Amino acid sequence: MTSSAPLVRPFAARIVKQDWADQVVSPMHDALPAAARASALADQPLSFLNVTRSSHDLPDLTIEELGQANAEALQRLLDAGAYDDAGAPHLYVYRVEGAHQEHVGIVAEVDLHGFADGRVLGHEAVQPARVDALVSHFDAVPARSELVALTHRKDAVVADVMARSQQNTPMLSVTDLTGCVQTVWRVSDEDIPRIVQALGDLPLFIADGHHRVAASVRRWEARGRPDGQGVLCVLYPEEQLHLLAFHRRVIGPVDAAQLLQAGVIELEVSKVDGPHRAVGELGLYVDEQWYALRPHDPKHRLGVAGLDVTTLNDVILRPLLGEEMSGVEYVSELVDLDEVTAACDADAGALFLLAAPSMDQLVEVAERREVMAPKSTYFEPKPRAGIFLRLPG
Repeated sequence: MTSSAPLVRPFAARIVKQDWADQVVSPMHDALPAAARASALADQPLSFLNVTRSSHDLPDLTIEELGQANAEALQRLLDAGAYDDAGAPHLYVYRVEGAHQEHVGIVAEVDLHGFADGRVLGHEAVQPARVDALVSHFDAVPARSELVALTHRKDAVVADVMARSQQNTPMLSVTDLTGCVQTVWRVSDEDIPRIVQALGDLPLFIADGHHRVAASVRRWEARGRPDGQGVLCVLYPEEQLHLLAFHRRVIGPVDAAQLLQAGVIELEVSKVDGPHRAVGELGLYVDEQWYALRPHDPKHRLGVAGLDVTTLNDVILRPLLGEEMSGVEYVSELVDLDEVTAACDADAGALFLLAAPSMDQLVEVAERREVMAPKSTYFEPKPRAGIFLRLPG
């Protein structure tokens, strides 16, 4: 059933104070490698990372103890006065500037009914264990700060409001521990109805945060789907979204000859001089040699069937490693390839390079109600945690 409530709406938020922001604002928990996260947790006692710790960070604690520790970390920030008091519901323009890219979007609450009735579509499969862990975390720390990223087609009203808002004095500007600059403007009261209407009329697609959405929906359904419940989101016009790929590293030792033979029925394998990445093809590093893997029949396939990651999983990884594809690590395309190939040389492993799906492919998959494999795509710079805090109400 579709709710009569607006799909996109203002929300009452506590905003981190400017004087505290550089200590509190942090990358998302899963955006940092384990070693970098451990270092940040040790060096930044007020970082919002302390509120989102997982069992990987505190392995000696039970789930209940972990939840209590995270809840206490948030309470310390509140007791210290790191956040303003919540005011009236608002919408915000949020800009994230990384080393090479920037994203600008609207921060709003998106009604959970929209995720259930198809007005907001996902495109990526979720891992049940991660959803379980997030449900436990949300139960222990019901206040939300981590933004789910949505995307939508270009809209003139949204573009106009975002451009005019950025001409005003920002309410907050902060550089986090990774050097990423974030700036926040409040959308004017007279523009809020225009944005609510414009975004509510557009199909929305999940760009990042499928697991957080799945956990939020599960908790909502367990309570009988009450009205008025939403997910804290940042909504990006599609031209603001820069999709990136996850490569696959197979932990060694692997049989290089068997690996190269695995896909020959469907893929032409040829040696190349260096890393190879192209849409519709695969790159492979194994036994200190780079290869290009190109389909014998490159005809276009619709939806998930047409994705390079589907070819890799179906033709090579599952036949060799089993349905669970154990022993596969996901590697961001931003990671230095020299580091990854050195790891392959050390354990006789292998690395498959993938090009990111296009925005049109993402939308096609979502509209067909299909799902990509987990870790098929992501984008940088991701929204940060700790700026907006929506307390349960």
